[in-house]
Amino acid sequence: MEKRREKAVLILLRMKHLISIVSFVIAAVLTAAASKPATHEKKHSSTELPAAEKMNLASISKTNPFEIVPAAGMEILEDLGEAESQRMVADMITFAKKHLGTRYVRGGKGPKGFDCSGFTSYVFNQFGYTLNPSSGGQYGQGEKISRDEVQPGDLLFFTGRSAKSGRVGHVGMALSNDPETGEITFIHAAIGGGIRIDRVSAPYYSARYLGARRILGN
Repeated sequence: MEKRREKAVLILLRMKHLISIVSFVIAAVLTAAASKPATHEKKHSSTELPAAEKMNLASISKTNPFEIVPAAGMEILEDLGEAESQRMVADMITFAKKHLGTRYVRGGKGPKGFDCSGFTSYVFNQFGYTLNPSSGGQYGQGEKISRDEVQPGDLLFFTGRSAKSGRVGHVGMALSNDPETGEITFIHAAIGGGIRIDRVSAPYYSARYLGARRILGN
């Protein structure tokens, strides 16, 4: 894993070096174009530029150097970003599991005691994400996703003790989603047992499930 990471970093450095070279060439072309004799500029002042010349100017007018990276290079950068994102989710889940068994405390924000939203806020905060302190507030953050789209790190929301209320009263963080069975496991702060792992298919949670939101990457 470490060798793969070192290789990825090396590729990224090479891409940055390529970007610097291309940016230098673009700057040189623009400088040369700006220094052309005034008589040449006057020649085209009253007429439209040829289509081919317009295309050339458009191709070198980009201000974002990443826009001129070859397609293959962009794929490498995207792969590196996805790998880093997956690594962060794995680290987040490992961190969350370290608190298994920590007692439930109403209004608790950790680390010695949590309520449901206090736990998710605490975990996400360690990785640079600020969540609303209430489960209802967190339900308005990030991107709404369907149940079959749930991935590790997504937030899952449930009603409180009354399944018929339709109001958010509980939140947990998804750990897994089996693509064959649709079984979702999640970690949360429960009144009974504190920080624990449960299944969405369990009768109590299945009857109270409201939806999911994706915070990571938003």
